[in-house]
Amino acid sequence: MKPDLVHVLIYSAGWILFVAAQAYNSVRSSANGLNGRDGYLRWLKLQAVNLATRVFFCAILFGWVMQLVTSKIRTAGLGLESNAIAGIAGYAANALLYQAFGLLPFLRVEVQDLAPPANAQVVPVPPTLPTPPTPPPPSETRS
Repeated sequence: MKPDLVHVLIYSAGWILFVAAQAYNSVRSSANGLNGRDGYLRWLKLQAVNLATRVFFCAILFGWVMQLVTSKIRTAGLGLESNAIAGIAGYAANALLYQAFGLLPFLRVEVQDLAPPANAQVVPVPPTLPTPPTPPPPSETRS
């Protein structure tokens, strides 16, 4: 299957839509300290390696993903245009790799740990000092 420029653009739009939804949900979450435009930029920086890996694999698997999604949609009896299939394929490819890469610890990004919420309270725990031994009770002396 030779990729058509329109299909590549729509596939890319589906891919970007998934990333935009992820960023939106992360910035709106109260579990981290990301807010506003700066929050989006920080999220993109935190996710840079993960996103670059996903875009690489989604690009090299473009033809296979397009054929797979097309066959699944036709098997379900739906008659969609190839442009719609390209958008669904881009979204689905990104979602699939997001889930798969979440299982790899070196690609997992815990935003709440890297950008904790402003109201997060860290309570310092003082180091415990060894308690001095208690002296034995005085023995009764008989005079």
